[in-house]
Amino acid sequence: MTYTSASQLTIVSCPVLICALMVCISSTAFTAGQALDLQRPVLRHNLDPAKAEEYEDAVKTVMAMSEEEMLSFLPEYTYTQYCECPNCYGGSQGGGIFTWSVEQPNEMTCKYCDTVLPDEKYPEQRALIGQNALGEEISIPYHFNEEKQIPHFLSNHLAYLRRGWLARQATALGRAYRVTMKPEYARRVALILERVADRYAHYPAMANRNARTYNFLPSQVPPYPWNGGRWGSFHNEIPLSLVQAYDLVYDSEEFDKLSAQSGYDWREKIENDLFKATFASVEAIPNHIGNAIGQGYNVTNAAILGQVIGEPHIVHWAFKWMVATVDNAFYADGMWKEGTPSYHHMTLGGLRSAFNMVRGYTDPPGYSHPETSQRFDDLQPEEIVPLWGKVQTAPSVLDWPNGHSPCIHDTHPYERRSAARTETVSTILPAFGHASLGRGTGDNQMQAQLHFSGGYGHQHSDNLNLNLFAKGSEMLCDIGYTWSQMYSWTLQSLCHNLVVIDRKNQPTAKSDGSLLTYFPDTEGVSVVEADGMRGYQNIEDLAMYRRMLVMIPVSDADAYVLDIFHVHGGQVHDWTVNGDADEDTTARASIPLPESHKWMLEEGEEWREPTLQGHAINQYGMVRDVGLGETDSEFHVTFAYEADDTKGIRVHMANSYPVEVWLGRSPSVRRMGVGRNADMRKAYDFWMPKLVVRRKADAPLHSVFAAVHEPMHGTPFIGTVERLELTPADENAVAIRVTHGDVTDTIISTLDAAPYPERKTADGISLHGRLGIVRQTAGVTTAAWLFEGDELTDGRQSVKTPAAAYTGQLLAVTRKAEGAAHDAFVTDADLPTDG
Repeated sequence: MTYTSASQLTIVSCPVLICALMVCISSTAFTAGQALDLQRPVLRHNLDPAKAEEYEDAVKTVMAMSEEEMLSFLPEYTYTQYCECPNCYGGSQGGGIFTWSVEQPNEMTCKYCDTVLPDEKYPEQRALIGQNALGEEISIPYHFNEEKQIPHFLSNHLAYLRRGWLARQATALGRAYRVTMKPEYARRVALILERVADRYAHYPAMANRNARTYNFLPSQVPPYPWNGGRWGSFHNEIPLSLVQAYDLVYDSEEFDKLSAQSGYDWREKIENDLFKATFASVEAIPNHIGNAIGQGYNVTNAAILGQVIGEPHIVHWAFKWMVATVDNAFYADGMWKEGTPSYHHMTLGGLRSAFNMVRGYTDPPGYSHPETSQRFDDLQPEEIVPLWGKVQTAPSVLDWPNGHSPCIHDTHPYERRSAARTETVSTILPAFGHASLGRGTGDNQMQAQLHFSGGYGHQHSDNLNLNLFAKGSEMLCDIGYTWSQMYSWTLQSLCHNLVVIDRKNQPTAKSDGSLLTYFPDTEGVSVVEADGMRGYQNIEDLAMYRRMLVMIPVSDADAYVLDIFHVHGGQVHDWTVNGDADEDTTARASIPLPESHKWMLEEGEEWREPTLQGHAINQYGMVRDVGLGETDSEFHVTFAYEADDTKGIRVHMANSYPVEVWLGRSPSVRRMGVGRNADMRKAYDFWMPKLVVRRKADAPLHSVFAAVHEPMHGTPFIGTVERLELTPADENAVAIRVTHGDVTDTIISTLDAAPYPERKTADGISLHGRLGIVRQTAGVTTAAWLFEGDELTDGRQSVKTPAAAYTGQLLAVTRKAEGAAHDAFVTDADLPTDG
């Protein structure tokens, strides 16, 4: 029986920087329409009347301005969120590069080189010209670096910083009004909201993904793409701070006075031309299932907006997408579909916030949704989404012993979501596609993780990737996520610990792997095996792509991992591992590497330096300063830490083919900074060892790579690793002998099926089955493990099983959430009943 992941979704997502705002929903009932009698404020703003002086102090600066000076902080056209410093290009793609203060409102300062802009050295000599939805021409000036061919929208980014301050001041003014009821504060809020409502229709819709891709969207009418909008983007077009401010001052008589003076209803204009208009642009987007759902994002902001302006259909719309996100975008094991701990926790936190925004909500008397006939009375979201409980802790079962999240797909390095553990065991997320073999206590905890998920957003080309943690460090690592020009490198298959076929990247669509075997702990030995064929759909003759990891104990302190990788198809097989990305390490091979190469690019291939997150690269150009040698026998490579060269990992290759051994280094990326704190100038400041073992052939190639990973701190504990011959031989059958002290482990692995043939070593150890391990101390058998087989023997004594495997059909599934007594599979397999 093959287990594969469930439905496939296209999930649109991107991290954005937001201001966290603390709001919780009032427990009072709501009625529809701005003219009806809503209790104001609708939201609970957690205001403390005893701190009235603090609230007033927070708005002294804006209150000292004239009304027109205050309104001048609102830009004439839409903003530029990202802008690079033309002097140093520090930081990450123009995100959060500049500091700004209201005391110096017409300048901004680079955090990295202290350059103050605007500066006559960087004149805005060009203009970006386009039209808004009304057909009006908009001209946005910018400075252009002719040498680097990079635009800098300096004045427009400055306007973005000024606008952000004004939006925050609107909320601060609303708070000051609420605790003092001084009309002058409410008047200022009303003036800001009316001016934004007046301008919103004139703002052009802009693509605003990074500093160099700011442009007019091809269509100026909704739906907008995820990275574009008028006020914000797919994530935050609804201006939450202004919605909050409106709620705080809604009942002020200043609205009535200003309406009488101008001849039109200011509340009606603000609600229709600003708030309902922003919601309309959001509602036009067909799919809102994604990681950007929390407070400060459009779905949750819509739920808040619907309550503030008395429109229950908006609340229902928002809650529908909250529930759909849980039901349709998490795997059955509770893991977020994008498969990254970072985005799981982002989505989880966002959903918690989103549910809090509607918890306790009650529809107006007599209201039911016109399409669904649903109404809410004291809404309790968790009662409607039974998977929610499992979602809370799903990725934590894979966390490293130090509490850090493993860098699966786009996971930020050093993200810590769990407390450090004192003991590690094997765990699995089978629906997502990731297993962790674990053992040990204290400083001797160890994990070897096998990844076999598909790609549903924020994925890497990494099917059957291996990560290994031991002795307190990620010794064989996945780099993880970066918001820098090195992002493309982190996605590449060669950047991971797997086999690259024909120097090609794995495609990521419809690439789910299949779990084949999982034994979490059988008297200390743990096993996982997965098939990754769908990960390499672009290899036409591919017949096999599968990997098995076996964690075998040596003592309380030590264990090793047997790593068997079967590949059949293609003409170049590159088995590869990274060293540690967090600390300086060295790598030394046990065989000579007489040739030196600048990189692994082939003759005629050109290198194009990436300068932005989305720039494509030739992955082999990232492996530099390479030594090259050849061998047809066993060898090992020792990765050692410079700070303590007794700590490291030896990778033993139990090789029986002619192979090329390439040992060099590649950018480790992590230490250049995480997220928006990355400094792209440091892209090549940090490196990690990189080992590539290559087989080549002119015809479809069949390789069985067998490695033993030996983490160590102190004296190495493995004496020898050798590959043995089996009788009868088979191209998929492998026998490995590992010695440690006076102990010898003989491991036989096959792809045989029942009825199992005998596979026998020269000294009489034989297996009828898939995997067997015989441990001998001073020549005497002291332990034996048989997995999925009939018999394992050393010639004198044997291990037999009544059945190698239990097979059958899954006939049904029962769920407690649907009223059943058990969460269970129903099968026609003849299962044992003795436990």
